[in-house]
Amino acid sequence: MAVARLVAVEEMLAADNPLDKIYDMPFERFQLTNIFLLMTMFVSCLDENFIESHWNHSISEQGQPPLHFSALEKNLDPNACGSCHKDQFQNWEKSHHAKSISKGFLWQKEVLSSKEYQSCFQCHSPLAETKSELSIEYQTPGILNSKSHNFPDGISNPSILCASCHIRNQVRFGPPKRINQTKEYPVKNLPHNGYIAKKEFESSEFCKSCHTSKETGIKLGGKKLMEVYSEWENSPFAKEGIQCQNCHMPDREHSWKGIHDKTFVQNSVRPTWSVTEKNGIFQIQAELKSLSVGHDFPTYIVPKIYLRFYAIQKKASRILLEESVIGRFVNTRLTEEYFDTRIKPLGSHVVRFEYEPKQKTIQEFLWEIEVDPDEQYVRSFEEELREKENQLSKQSKELLQESLSEKKNSRYMLFTLSLKVPVSLPQ
Repeated sequence: MAVARLVAVEEMLAADNPLDKIYDMPFERFQLTNIFLLMTMFVSCLDENFIESHWNHSISEQGQPPLHFSALEKNLDPNACGSCHKDQFQNWEKSHHAKSISKGFLWQKEVLSSKEYQSCFQCHSPLAETKSELSIEYQTPGILNSKSHNFPDGISNPSILCASCHIRNQVRFGPPKRINQTKEYPVKNLPHNGYIAKKEFESSEFCKSCHTSKETGIKLGGKKLMEVYSEWENSPFAKEGIQCQNCHMPDREHSWKGIHDKTFVQNSVRPTWSVTEKNGIFQIQAELKSLSVGHDFPTYIVPKIYLRFYAIQKKASRILLEESVIGRFVNTRLTEEYFDTRIKPLGSHVVRFEYEPKQKTIQEFLWEIEVDPDEQYVRSFEEELREKENQLSKQSKELLQESLSEKKNSRYMLFTLSLKVPVSLPQ
């Protein structure tokens, strides 16, 4: 048992946590029962498939915290976690994980069956305690009792919280100690009994359960609606050992940047193009190459990328020459796929066309690349508003309208490139 305790403590000391900033809390040494329970949990995680057991839905309530925990240790609200894990909390707070239960989610309670609505909780609100904020079916005595102990001030945001990934049955889990981390902390100063380090926290498989549809789910064109994990698994990045976390959680940052972040996307793809002219006819060739996207770009069915080419006349008027769409386009009922033009990892989307101007007043060519991160939601929400406007309650209708407005405003211009008309063309 002494050896087991040593192993567990070494794993706990790996915590990526600025403990030197922690409050001076009255931490006690492990009692015999604590050691035994921790040893059991630690050995169990080694013997079983950790990810399968960690994401074994539905996740059980956390239960009553250990009696020797301080009030701060017992509190599972992200604000409490942020007392010590400041950077992680601040990044999480701005992330889409912190907004997984949004207006766009809540309004759908009236149009989905109870079973359909609750099935969304698995990823959007994994904890039993947060689920109880969304559905009376989870307001059982055990869950409500756990919520009262672990969330003493209530749950204002029942989204994906710190505990959703890092806590099971009052035991904390996280990634192993950094290679260059040398500072150690005495056992008596470890908050919440330390933590158990698992290398799976830095593997793509850890993200799989929420970013890949189930085998029993909808398939269109022979593909599931979400295949992010398999897209990565079959990519050159997987063969090189580059995980989801390398790009979406660099330096263990908890912001999970993706398609909604302009700078993040700009650094992931590269546009190149050329315009040549012969006998008054222009040949335009453009390529958008995926450089560091470890899955299809854009992944899933929701986002779309628009490539638009214009000829600019002397009076600054635009002539739209060509438009193409990069994305997976399906109908709002999710019953038919119309096309899938997404770019494979390290692949390219190439556009070639000719243009013969009727007048010699063209001064330059313009290529705009626009990102619509929520295109599928916009189409679906607009349709729901048209068809069910009179069926929805006032509250749900307002949530739908506000969410629709947010989705429409998420569009942004990724790149704007221009090329002057070759001087060889008579003006």
